[in-house]
Amino acid sequence: MPRPNLKAQQRFKEAVTKLLESYGARTGRFYDLKLDTPAGLLHISVNETWVATRFDDVALGRAFTDSCGRPCNPYSGKWNFHYSESLNPEIVVADLQFWFDKLMTWKRQDEPSRSH
Repeated sequence: MPRPNLKAQQRFKEAVTKLLESYGARTGRFYDLKLDTPAGLLHISVNETWVATRFDDVALGRAFTDSCGRPCNPYSGKWNFHYSESLNPEIVVADLQFWFDKLMTWKRQDEPSRSH
Protein backbone atom coordinates (compact mmCIF):
# COMPACT_ATOMS: atom_id res chain seq x y z
CA MET A 1 0.00 0.00 0.00
CA PRO A 2 1.45 3.41 -0.92
CA ARG A 3 2.31 5.85 1.84
CA PRO A 4 -0.14 8.72 2.22
CA ASN A 5 1.03 12.08 0.98
CA LEU A 6 2.27 14.71 3.41
CA LYS A 7 -0.89 16.80 3.12
CA ALA A 8 -3.07 13.81 4.06
CA GLN A 9 -0.75 12.97 6.96
CA GLN A 10 -0.98 16.54 8.24
CA ARG A 11 -4.80 16.55 8.02
CA PHE A 12 -4.83 13.24 9.93
CA LYS A 13 -2.56 14.56 12.68
CA GLU A 14 -4.43 17.86 13.00
CA ALA A 15 -7.88 16.23 13.21
CA VAL A 16 -6.77 13.61 15.74
CA THR A 17 -4.85 16.10 17.88
CA LYS A 18 -7.84 18.47 17.95
CA LEU A 19 -10.09 15.61 19.14
CA LEU A 20 -7.64 14.52 21.83
CA GLU A 21 -7.22 18.09 23.06
CA SER A 22 -11.01 18.32 23.39
CA TYR A 23 -10.72 15.56 26.02
CA GLY A 24 -8.04 17.52 27.86
CA ALA A 25 -4.87 16.05 26.32
CA ARG A 26 -1.81 18.18 26.89
CA THR A 27 1.84 18.10 25.85
CA GLY A 28 3.61 14.96 26.98
CA ARG A 29 7.23 14.20 27.72
CA PHE A 30 8.12 10.97 25.90
CA TYR A 31 4.91 10.74 23.89
CA ASP A 32 3.42 13.74 22.07
CA LEU A 33 0.50 14.06 24.47
CA LYS A 34 -0.78 12.84 27.81
CA LEU A 35 -4.35 12.57 29.04
CA ASP A 36 -5.74 11.98 32.54
CA THR A 37 -8.47 9.32 32.30
CA PRO A 38 -10.53 7.22 34.72
CA ALA A 39 -8.07 4.41 33.88
CA GLY A 40 -5.05 6.51 34.80
CA LEU A 41 -2.64 8.53 32.72
CA LEU A 42 -2.69 7.70 29.00
CA HIS A 43 0.36 8.56 26.87
CA ILE A 44 -0.45 9.35 23.22
CA SER A 45 1.50 9.92 20.00
CA VAL A 46 -0.16 10.68 16.68
CA ASN A 47 1.82 9.12 13.83
CA GLU A 48 1.43 9.10 10.03
CA THR A 49 -1.59 6.80 9.88
CA TRP A 50 -2.01 5.54 13.41
CA VAL A 51 -2.28 6.60 17.03
CA ALA A 52 -0.01 5.05 19.65
CA THR A 53 -1.29 5.03 23.21
CA ARG A 54 -0.03 3.42 26.40
CA PHE A 55 -1.59 3.31 29.83
CA ASP A 56 0.79 4.35 32.62
CA ASP A 57 -0.98 1.94 35.00
CA VAL A 58 -1.11 -1.26 32.94
CA ALA A 59 -3.43 -3.12 35.33
CA LEU A 60 -5.96 -0.28 35.42
CA GLY A 61 -5.72 0.24 31.66
CA ARG A 62 -6.29 -3.46 31.16
CA ALA A 63 -9.35 -3.38 33.45
CA PHE A 64 -10.86 -0.69 31.24
CA THR A 65 -9.91 -2.16 27.87
CA ASP A 66 -11.07 -5.67 28.83
CA SER A 67 -14.44 -4.17 29.79
CA CYS A 68 -14.85 -2.22 26.54
CA GLY A 69 -14.05 -5.12 24.19
CA ARG A 70 -10.87 -3.67 22.67
CA PRO A 71 -8.07 -4.99 24.89
CA CYS A 72 -4.69 -3.38 25.31
CA ASN A 73 -1.43 -5.29 25.42
CA PRO A 74 -1.60 -6.97 28.85
CA TYR A 75 2.14 -6.51 29.49
CA SER A 76 2.94 -3.05 28.13
CA GLY A 77 -0.45 -1.29 28.34
CA LYS A 78 -0.22 -0.29 24.68
CA TRP A 79 -3.64 0.42 23.13
CA ASN A 80 -3.01 1.44 19.52
CA PHE A 81 -5.29 2.52 16.69
CA HIS A 82 -4.23 1.83 13.08
CA TYR A 83 -5.87 3.56 10.12
CA SER A 84 -3.67 2.54 7.21
CA GLU A 85 -6.59 2.01 4.83
CA SER A 86 -8.23 5.40 5.23
CA LEU A 87 -6.91 8.78 6.19
CA ASN A 88 -10.35 10.37 5.95
CA PRO A 89 -10.20 12.47 9.13
CA GLU A 90 -13.97 12.24 9.64
CA ILE A 91 -13.86 8.44 9.83
CA VAL A 92 -10.79 8.43 12.05
CA VAL A 93 -12.21 11.03 14.43
CA ALA A 94 -15.54 9.20 14.65
CA ASP A 95 -13.79 5.93 15.51
CA LEU A 96 -11.46 7.49 18.07
CA GLN A 97 -14.32 9.47 19.57
CA PHE A 98 -16.27 6.23 20.10
CA TRP A 99 -13.38 4.64 22.06
CA PHE A 100 -12.33 7.77 23.94
CA ASP A 101 -15.95 8.47 24.99
CA LYS A 102 -16.01 4.96 26.48
CA LEU A 103 -12.69 5.58 28.20
CA MET A 104 -13.53 8.98 29.61
CA THR A 105 -16.91 7.83 31.00
CA TRP A 106 -15.69 4.49 32.39
CA LYS A 107 -16.49 3.76 36.03
CA ARG A 108 -13.99 1.60 37.88
CA GLN A 109 -15.52 -1.46 39.56
CA ASP A 110 -13.76 -0.64 42.84
CA GLU A 111 -14.89 2.98 42.72
CA PRO A 112 -17.89 3.75 44.95
CA SER A 113 -20.85 5.11 43.04
CA ARG A 114 -21.91 8.63 43.91
CA SER A 115 -25.55 9.35 44.55
CA HIS A 116 -27.02 12.83 44.29
